Amino acid sequence: MKKIIFIALALFALFLNACTGNNAPTAIPTIVLDGGNASPTDNNGNNAGSITASAVIVPVEYAQLSFASIGKVTAVNVKAGDVVKAGEVLVALDDSILKAKVKEAEANLAAAQAQVRFLMRNKTDQVHLDQANAEVERMQALLDSANATLNAQSTLVAPLDGVIVSVDIAPAETVVPGQVVIVLGDFTHFQIETTDLSERDVTRVQLGQSAVVFIEALNEEFTGSVIDIDRIGSTLGGDVVFAVTIGLDNQPQGLLWGMSADVEIQTGEQE
Repeated sequence: MKKIIFIALALFALFLNACTGNNAPTAIPTIVLDGGNASPTDNNGNNAGSITASAVIVPVEYAQLSFASIGKVTAVNVKAGDVVKAGEVLVALDDSILKAKVKEAEANLAAAQAQVRFLMRNKTDQVHLDQANAEVERMQALLDSANATLNAQSTLVAPLDGVIVSVDIAPAETVVPGQVVIVLGDFTHFQIETTDLSERDVTRVQLGQSAVVFIEALNEEFTGSVIDIDRIGSTLGGDVVFAVTIGLDNQPQGLLWGMSADVEIQTGEQE
């Protein structure tokens, strides 16, 4: 359940203490390892009516934002810790190329419309007039697409009210598609996600089951229930684990993203 503690430094410190004969207590540093040899929680010896797992505090709503196209950053309007509203522009790219495409599409639409007017003045047959009108519709669609691309790809807009967690870009830098440049979250509502629940135990978990959550930083227990079970597993120490999300019955004060927790899910099974 608990994270693996690296004890080599502790043994070395004890060895030095023994050699020097110094009886004063020695401060022994501990190093927490989050990966490598981590493994799922073993519930084989636990009460059949419950499952335990390690967990982490996460916002109910958060977003990792990236651009859909490559571009040069012209403005970064936020920094870590800023409070933002949904719809607020966070980062802007050089949009000169996208604007040029909009201008080109506008010119093509104007030319198509002029062609329709010309054909109508000359009383062209209906077949050619229909073709010209169809071309106007096509040019209008291309203009709409160019404008949509300009709006979508030239700026990053906050999708929700929240707090900026990290900003990993600066003006004059170049971004590539999919590169996460902004992370933000709603810090008013948190939930719990397990980190080491094994594939052997997840089959015992069902939506709605009650749970007890011990939050280490607050040294307190809270109640909640299972609100989501991941459909896709991940690998931890060579084993497959599944994230189970616990919704809290009440939101305690002092929660922060990434805090550790221990979870006991009541499965209701009998010995």
